[in-house]
Formats: sequence, C-alpha cells, structure tokens
Amino acid sequence: MPHGTDGRSSENTPLLVGSRGPAERFGEDESARLQREESFKPAHMKHGKYSVRYITSICSLFEFRGTAFASWSIWLHVLAYVLFSGAVGVLVFFSCRRPELIDTRRLAEPVVYSSFILGFMLVFHLSVALRRWWSLRLDTLGGLTAAVGDLTMLLATHFPQESCSELKALVRRYCLASLELTFMQAQGTDGVLGGLVSHKLLTDDEKRKLEELVSKPQAMWVWIAGIFQRLAERGKLSSRLLNHLYGICSRGRAAVGRGQGAFAYLDTQVPFAYVHFLSVMVHLNSLAIAGKCGVVSAVALWNLQRSEEKGPISDMENAQVLLIQIVLVMGIPALYHAVLEEVAHLSDPFGDKPRDFQRRACHEAMRRECEALQMAGEQPPLEALQVTEEFEVREGDLVHDVIVLKAAQQSLLESA
Repeated sequence: MPHGTDGRSSENTPLLVGSRGPAERFGEDESARLQREESFKPAHMKHGKYSVRYITSICSLFEFRGTAFASWSIWLHVLAYVLFSGAVGVLVFFSCRRPELIDTRRLAEPVVYSSFILGFMLVFHLSVALRRWWSLRLDTLGGLTAAVGDLTMLLATHFPQESCSELKALVRRYCLASLELTFMQAQGTDGVLGGLVSHKLLTDDEKRKLEELVSKPQAMWVWIAGIFQRLAERGKLSSRLLNHLYGICSRGRAAVGRGQGAFAYLDTQVPFAYVHFLSVMVHLNSLAIAGKCGVVSAVALWNLQRSEEKGPISDMENAQVLLIQIVLVMGIPALYHAVLEEVAHLSDPFGDKPRDFQRRACHEAMRRECEALQMAGEQPPLEALQVTEEFEVREGDLVHDVIVLKAAQQSLLESA
C-alpha cells in the first residue's frame, strides 16, 4: 500500500522521500509481494511497459509470462479436449470395421463453418472489451489525473507562498486517497481502511467518517470542495476562482463515480445472456473440433497400418494428417479460450496483478506530478518575475467584465 503526505503538517512522509528503498516505503511484506509480482512479468517489461519491437518479433512465440496463454485454466481445458478427442479416436478405431470409408471432408465442413462464425464473434467480443478497457483508462485514471493536475496547478499559481504548503499538502493527500480508494472499492476492500491510516493517507478521524459512507472515492472530492468553500466564506478565495475549482472537483468526482466513471463500467457488465451464449458456443465448438480430430486421426492411423492390396496408401500423407489433427485439437481451443480469458481480464483491470492497471505506478506518477507543479509555483524563474514586474499597459488596453442590466437601465431612462 503506498504512503502519503500527512495534511496536518508540512513535513515529508516516507512517500515523499524518493531516496528510500521499496522496503522502507512499503514495508517488508509489501516489498516481498512486489518482488513476487515482478517475477511473473516478462523479462523485457520495465516500469509497466513492454518492448513493442520485442513482442512483435518472432520472440513472441517463446514468450509465456504475462500473456493470455499463461493461465492454467486454458491448458486444463485443452487437456480435457485432447482426452475427449483421444477417446473418440479409440472408439472409432476399434469399433468400425472399415474406418477408411468415413467421409472426413463432409465431417469437417460443419466444424469449419462454425469455427469461422465463432471466430468472428470472438473478435467482436474482444474489440468491445478493449474499448471498455480504454474507456476505463481514459475516463477514470485519465480523468482523475487531469482533474488533480488542474487543481494542483491552480493552487500552485494562486497560493505560491510556503505558508500555504499545508493547504496544498492536504488537498494532495485527499487526491491520492481518492485514487487508492478507487482501486480498493473496485476490489471490494474499501471496508478496511486501516492501511491508509498506517501509511498516512488518512487520519483516524477521517477513517471513522469514511467507514460510514459508500462511494468513498467520491467523498474525498466532497471534502476537497468543502475546503475551498470554507476558504471562500472567510474571504480568502474569490467567487470566480471558487466556481472554477468547483468545476474541477466535479470532474474529479465524476471520474471515480458511477455515472460515467470507473464504476459505470465495472457495475454494468456486458449482458449475461450474451456472454453465456458465447461461452457455450466456444465449448461446444471445441468439443466438435475434438470429436472431428479424433475421427480423422483414427482414419489416418488405420490407413497407416492397413495393407495396400486394395489400393495405394501414402504413409507420409496420413502421418501429415495425424500431425495436423494434433495441432488443431490443441491450438484452436487454446486460442478461443485465451480470448475468453483475456476478455474476462480486460473487464476488470483494477486488481493487483501485473496485467492490471499499475496502481503504484499511477500513485507515484500522480504524486510526483503534484509535487512538480507545486514546486514550479513556489519557485518561478527570475525572468518570469522580471517580465511581469516590467510589463506595462495603457488605459483601455484591458477590458474588464461589465455587467449591463438592461431592464434597470430602461427603468432609469424612463424615470428621468
């Protein structure tokens, strides 16, 4: 669990000290878990990014870790289909008097047609899952990061004084807590907030208040907006700036909300009947492929051992047919089940697995970005200060807002 900044003081907590190692920042248990996760990542993947050149080369044929084929569920299904195919082959080989008379081409036709239709449906299913995944990344993480960045920029610009660092640290801590709570709510672990307290993203009082609420990531944005509202009440914030800050807070809340944010997708799955229908089609088609391959393999084995008295027989051709059936009974079901497995993974990428959204990378990137913007506001370059001091305008160059009350103006003219 990442650390954070304690809003009650302007001192740096372990999260803000970049020189400390993972064991210090996350604790020994967390560090060990991170090392285990790294062991499941491909060797060419660094900082959550893979090498496009490597993965599109022929080396991809030898890559297994972190891919769609790394699931044991896929290969257990493949093993079941291979055993079923073998059982069908044995049955045909020993029960048929003349297996060579079986018309294998006609037997393969319906399997080929159903595989073609199912392949098209799976491609469409995968494209829908990819669009939903990208929307989650863009609307949730992207929208939240943009809102936090805009908020930090305005605070750094309007409150560059070091005396305001406590306010900016508090807002930053709430923003990071909103990110963490989004992942926790998606995983169903937002009922236990002790970890956020121990890592100083929440205080004990904040923890008690949050535990009574649902939609905890959105509640953080209510607290942020409340800070600005109280500042405006005390005359420390202009009404125009308050209105703009409200707009940013609304965008941040929407990014983690149920209307159009993360949980609009996570709570609204692809229709059950459609997913069930597609899964049944995959299993039935895989069984049909296994059955067809078993029959064709039995015919090929029969041809390999029978004599050529009734006609010439090509041992090479039958061996080739047998090899092709072995590849088909393993390859096609593996591909179809890999698509189903990948779609299931893409539907909920807010976990802690290496293939999910990089939670800690997002946290660290957001924290560094906030610190950089805050530092840029507190320490502007000398030339920027000099230019603004020397800049002069003539009367009338700047047009300020003018509010014209036509009805009032008309009444005044009539009274005059």
